[in-house]
Amino acid sequence: MDSQKKVYLKTFGCQMNEHDSQAMLNMLKRQGYQTVSKAEDADLILYNTCTIREKAYHKAMSDLGRAKEHKKLRDDVQIGITGCAAQQGKEDIARRFKHVDFILGPDQLLQLPSLAGREKSQKAYVATELINDSKNYEFLDVVPDHDVEGSTAFVSIMKGCNCKCSYCIVPAVRGREVYRTGKEVVDDIKRLVDRGVKEVMLLGQNVASYRDPLYGDAAIAPIAGTGNQPRSLAALIRLIADNTNIERIRFTSPHPRDIEDTLIEAYRDVEKLCGQIHLPAQSGSNAMLKRMRRGYTREHYLNIVEKVRAARPGIAISTDLIVGFCGETDEEFQDSLSLLREVQYDALFAFSYSERPGTYATSSLQDDVPEKVKKARLKELLQLDQVISFEKNKQLVGKVVSTLVTGFDKHGHGKLQGRADDNRLIHFQGDRSLIGSIVPVMLTEARGNSLEGELLFNDHSREYHHIRVNSCN
Repeated sequence: MDSQKKVYLKTFGCQMNEHDSQAMLNMLKRQGYQTVSKAEDADLILYNTCTIREKAYHKAMSDLGRAKEHKKLRDDVQIGITGCAAQQGKEDIARRFKHVDFILGPDQLLQLPSLAGREKSQKAYVATELINDSKNYEFLDVVPDHDVEGSTAFVSIMKGCNCKCSYCIVPAVRGREVYRTGKEVVDDIKRLVDRGVKEVMLLGQNVASYRDPLYGDAAIAPIAGTGNQPRSLAALIRLIADNTNIERIRFTSPHPRDIEDTLIEAYRDVEKLCGQIHLPAQSGSNAMLKRMRRGYTREHYLNIVEKVRAARPGIAISTDLIVGFCGETDEEFQDSLSLLREVQYDALFAFSYSERPGTYATSSLQDDVPEKVKKARLKELLQLDQVISFEKNKQLVGKVVSTLVTGFDKHGHGKLQGRADDNRLIHFQGDRSLIGSIVPVMLTEARGNSLEGELLFNDHSREYHHIRVNSCN
């Protein structure tokens, strides 16, 4: 009989949650746990949750409620909830879900190994204290003890957010900004490269505000080989590019207010920095941006777009847009549509506004846009995006792009899938042995959110790793 403990973990929400989930699994595997794909097969059931939108919170609570059935079948099963929904709704969760054994906020995940497998208690163990001091905060270890499948990895460079956007719950559930040192980040990436990683995504709630804590608030400390460049995200990218063998670097998500010229210049100078940037606009209306407390205007945002495209011609730009925020008029919504047309984004993530507890908008503004109107506006926005995305993808047919092969097509068509330098999703026929390689693919057909292609070379012995061809521009 198999005596090895088993863990099931379901992740909701953002890339930071995916990062945290990987770190939690690393901790549990070092304790002898094995991952399983079904909750009913697990000794430990974990839900790493999101609360950025109301729908995400309720979805996590729905799953948590259904988990009660597993307790009925096996009294010794442990159930834990972690992440932002746990941070926000700890009292509600402890009151409603008596079958939950522990509740951990994002800053308390290092307690997981001591809780896994512990004896059952009458009450759920709750730990949700936020740690806002870099001297007392310990970042999670995301580097596994084995090779990484797909050759991509998330690397957290900071946590928390000091912004005060009126609609956003992130500062309340993730705390204030705490940064890792450049040396720690470089060391992690070196370890990941040793495990087969070729691309890293640098993560933070607002990566553009990163400052190396070794230099305190003196963001003008020089770095060897970079002149007097600030000890900022741009400097960190150069540090990684110059001191590791990683082949691709990405980052997300920056606040446009904090994007400096040095970061834009990195797109011009650093070949390893991928030709893609996520620039969350949230709205195309200056009046809306002011109510959202975003700290920039449409004109400032468009100036960033212009500079980025000048620094890296053909760069892919994606964005976030919210529809139906407090007081949004038809004219203000049209401003968002016109921004979409003007920028011609390569990808859009759009959402209807929902109130979040503890935010300025919930306490001081009125959520007065009817749900029916929100849904109609969201539909119109997404339809326009589909037209733009398809037209942009059609222009790429016939080009050859360097593609990092990450695995098989998730829709079960038997094709490989990968990401181009500009993060476009590419599908093509190929052998399993190509997973983890960077290969040249000729684009043959455009889809709405992806492209089909043909592998140019079938000889896996070829060196693909330093090919940089027509990066979808």
